[in-house]
Amino acid sequence: MQTANDIVLEKIYNAPIALVWAAITDEQHMRNWYFDFKGQFQLNVGQTFDWHAGDLKDKQWLHRGEMLEIIPNKKLVHTWTYPGYSGKAIAYWELSEADAQTTKLKFRFEFAEPFDANEPALVRGNFVNGWNELILNSLEQYLNKQ
Repeated sequence: MQTANDIVLEKIYNAPIALVWAAITDEQHMRNWYFDFKGQFQLNVGQTFDWHAGDLKDKQWLHRGEMLEIIPNKKLVHTWTYPGYSGKAIAYWELSEADAQTTKLKFRFEFAEPFDANEPALVRGNFVNGWNELILNSLEQYLNKQ
């Protein structure tokens, strides 16, 4: 259930749904605009995957996710946690075809359990900035080059 605290972004891309799906689920595509999962990102419900990301001049954070729901070319749902810290989010990626060459992405980042309040890097504003950059800029730029 969506709450006011969730981060919700919607974007229409000038790309067919199969390409957008590949960009959000295939490591060969993902490493060019998102993160490098080093072979761990597999589309199997229950599959866990780890990756490191963060400000290059600051801490590199260990992230962990678990696949919750996969409907090819339509929906991807996975958790988002930081081992060693409290809190959990759930990322929802929902695709719909506007027409044969355009795809709508509705992205929602649900704060299911509050992240560690003693860690300034895990405040909501940092997630807002990060997801805005990834969904509204990085993914679009990547798709436009394909």
